[in-house]
Amino acid sequence: MIHYRLDKSFGPSGGVVGSFLMIVGVFTIHLSISGWILLLLGSFMAFSAAGCAIDTEHFRIKFYNNLWGIWKVGKWKYVHRKMQLRLTHARMAYRVYSMSNRSVDVSEPDWRIFIHDGNSRQGQAICKFKNREAAEEELAKLSDWLNLSIRHEKEALG
Repeated sequence: MIHYRLDKSFGPSGGVVGSFLMIVGVFTIHLSISGWILLLLGSFMAFSAAGCAIDTEHFRIKFYNNLWGIWKVGKWKYVHRKMQLRLTHARMAYRVYSMSNRSVDVSEPDWRIFIHDGNSRQGQAICKFKNREAAEEELAKLSDWLNLSIRHEKEALG
């Protein structure tokens, strides 16, 4: 069983806000019930993430949401021969607005491996990497483990 963590559910700024809410909740927990609510809400925002699990023995894949960093909620899907793997360069951008109407943009470039169902153009991300070499190595491993072909960019475009 292989597990990959993709992104935080609320982005990097949501994780920071969640941590702040948890700290405030810990300090106000003895005052009222609102401390417990802040603690629960903050831990949900700080620890929830999206991910993917691959069962190479049974040729299954599961895209899940990891709630509170504990419970993985998602369905298993069987991998069939028509599916293809693809490597793409992705740039996730997050924008946060402050109270003074200033925006802060955070950009995270990375390499992602997608799985495509048949001839569909839109695929689902399986894993992400900081550099292309590590992503290409993992793409080759996944292709061997799941017996899937690799879709190249020219084939993906049409």
